Amino acid sequence: MYTLSWSFKETNLVIKCDDKRAIDAAINASLQARREIERLIIARPEFRWSIEPMRFKGEYPRVIELMLRAAEIADVGPFAAVAGSISQISAEAAHEAGAKNVLVENGGDIAIIGDREFRVGIYAGGAGTSEKIGFLVRRENLPIGICTSSGTVGHSVSLGQADAVVAVASEASIADAAATSIANAVRGADIESSIERGLDRGHDIPEIQGCLIAREGHIGTSGKLPELIQVSPESEEISVVSKRYEGYGLELATILQKNP
Repeated sequence: MYTLSWSFKETNLVIKCDDKRAIDAAINASLQARREIERLIIARPEFRWSIEPMRFKGEYPRVIELMLRAAEIADVGPFAAVAGSISQISAEAAHEAGAKNVLVENGGDIAIIGDREFRVGIYAGGAGTSEKIGFLVRRENLPIGICTSSGTVGHSVSLGQADAVVAVASEASIADAAATSIANAVRGADIESSIERGLDRGHDIPEIQGCLIAREGHIGTSGKLPELIQVSPESEEISVVSKRYEGYGLELATILQKNP
């Protein structure tokens, strides 16, 4: 697999695919998506700042349609889906350009297309431990979107208090919006109750396959997630969903599970 890291303004891509030429297609697609988003913001500034779903008349570029649809599904603003939508658009472009297997990460929001296994790491350790957990994404799980939101760390816009919420769906645009929606529900002094509220919110979004919520040493899961595994920090297979949240220090001993 070829790997390239590429950044432009707020877009920070890590692209892994089995066709080197397809990397250019992914980058070009992300640039085009950014241009389309920026043009719409000039025409409709509320598109950037709304925290509620929006509806526009007429036809719009695919990245805009993905953001609007995901926002409607998850009951959040369209920009809650911007990073995942760009990941999805970029991965689709690489696949169409000839890549059989492709993973695109945009600041922790991942889109994967292919017919092989992928290991996606999630930081589950901080000051006291170097172990990590992750998802074993099997070929039958693909295509898949795995996206993260946080109310305490990083640049995510969240109204909640979760250290990290990971949502999984067949499309990264939907997973991104859902992660924000679920993270917004994780609030309150009672940690376990706040995680339960987040899991309930995830259950109310049938378009996602499941979610994982981490807050102050507690982890809750809901739905049909890919297999949780321990992963090696040195593994070249791993793309780290939550690398910007490395220091929040989770303990794996406390795991709440909620059946779908």
